[in-house]
Amino acid sequence: MKFIVLLCAVLLQKQTSRQGYQRNQAWFDRLLSPFNVLEMKPLGQVATFAFMVLLPSVLLALLLSSFTGFIGGTAAVIIQVCILLYVLGRDDFSQRVESYKDCWNREDYQGAFHCAQGFLKIDEQVDSQSPFQLHQTVRHAVIFAWFSRFFIFVFWFLVAGIPGALACLLSYWFSRKFNLPWLNSLLGAIEWLPSRVLAISIALAGDFTKSFPEAIKFISDFHTPSKTVLTETTFKASPQSEADFDCSLAHKSLTDANQLMFRCAVLWLVLVACLTLFTGF
Repeated sequence: MKFIVLLCAVLLQKQTSRQGYQRNQAWFDRLLSPFNVLEMKPLGQVATFAFMVLLPSVLLALLLSSFTGFIGGTAAVIIQVCILLYVLGRDDFSQRVESYKDCWNREDYQGAFHCAQGFLKIDEQVDSQSPFQLHQTVRHAVIFAWFSRFFIFVFWFLVAGIPGALACLLSYWFSRKFNLPWLNSLLGAIEWLPSRVLAISIALAGDFTKSFPEAIKFISDFHTPSKTVLTETTFKASPQSEADFDCSLAHKSLTDANQLMFRCAVLWLVLVACLTLFTGF
């Protein structure tokens, strides 16, 4: 069942994606507006988080479990596909990467910076970096964008179903509104396992000999941020230095990174298909 929902959502995302798409989260902001979380004590903050993030996910789980029979099962699948599509978003990420590469090929590095900043949320300080430093920053940001826009939601969907994927998305939204220390720790815990699984996937889909030892090293590491885990695993096989950096070939390295993440996505889909076929997952 999960494979069907995931496959349908991914195919619909591909067919309906458009550049500049933003999820409608106005409903979440309206529900959150009466709560002055920053002035609450930690217990009140946790209670608000439970009400805004965990309660909708639990209610969704109860709703889906109430559907029975063929018609109810079909309705449940349709609802899950729609919600997973909403969670994954429909922004055409590939077109934005192409816009960045077009600017880069024209040697318009300022334009490339602003293009990357628009869809990768890279640091303002990158504007003052050299082309090599800018490109390295963008390569790293592309890898983490795949993780934060696709893989982490798919992972929690596979582990905890649609309620898990929705809870993950709402946790990020809650964190963006209120930068709380305990919430940042919670997000780190949410990202820990999927980032390590993706690191192993990167090794399997890429240069296994060089990347796999790096991925294994992070399995028992509970402190390294997810972005560092993924970028170090990805680029361990192809380290670059400013001395041997060729601007004319830079777009190829970005394409290679993007294709690597696409192969990881295919690997996950194949794995889920096998689990569904042989274990009824």
